[in-house]
Amino acid sequence: MANPPFDKFFAEHRQRLEALHGASGAARWSVPLEDFAQAAWLAVAKPAASEPKQVPQLLQNLRSEDLALALGCAQGNERAWDTFCAEYRAVLYEAAYAFAGEESQARELADSLLPELYGVDSPEGPRRSKFAYFYGRSSLKTWLHSVLHHKFVNEYRRQSKLEPLPEEPSEVAGGERALSEPEEARYAKCLREAVEAVLGELAPGEKLLLGYYYLQGLTLKQIGRLTGEHEATISRHLASVTQKLRKRIEGYLRRVEKLSAFEVERCLDFASRGVSVNLERVLKPE
Repeated sequence: MANPPFDKFFAEHRQRLEALHGASGAARWSVPLEDFAQAAWLAVAKPAASEPKQVPQLLQNLRSEDLALALGCAQGNERAWDTFCAEYRAVLYEAAYAFAGEESQARELADSLLPELYGVDSPEGPRRSKFAYFYGRSSLKTWLHSVLHHKFVNEYRRQSKLEPLPEEPSEVAGGERALSEPEEARYAKCLREAVEAVLGELAPGEKLLLGYYYLQGLTLKQIGRLTGEHEATISRHLASVTQKLRKRIEGYLRRVEKLSAFEVERCLDFASRGVSVNLERVLKPE
């Protein structure tokens, strides 16, 4: 489909765009000049609409190398993806830890973003990667921090909506008080039984996946090498299993342990401090 504004931009600034494209290393990721120029146009179009004379300076300020790498990843170039993982995986984990404040949750948060960055084919249309929304106005590191924080906030809000309101008004008023020793012992017992029961019902393949990730501490890429799947696929499987586990644990606590909605919430909060479960025994494939 014709795009007159972009066509005009491309014609007027082609020489500058060609220089940026060459200096960015976009050819290394097989990113065509036109695709690079389209992303650059999206980056400068809004401010340039009111001040066309700003375009040269705006283009000069683009993080062209980061933009080229992001475009390569968005288009499915495996070399670009491997480079991104090698250079930015630690950045993601560091940022996730700053948001989540707990190592295992941080690891899950960072790994859950990878399939969205990698992109997948969908019934509605072609492959779509979150990298398609990176235009090079900031560094890729800054953009990743922003995307990860947005995901963290959305997940927090989603979990908050899933948790029902407390049933007893008296408990609402005392919701912030510390747990007593008897309560801690009770919640620890309830959680241990719930986690062991729910994990025990998993399919062998799901147990193996959790064992690789949580017991052996393998990375998504290492698991992918063992299973023959891409790490983005592994991340999706892992996210699906952990979400299913949480729902089943909540259900077990209500149905079997007879906890109120408020007690379930406090019990799961208590879980963040850890619960003693023999994962090696429970996750051992049959």
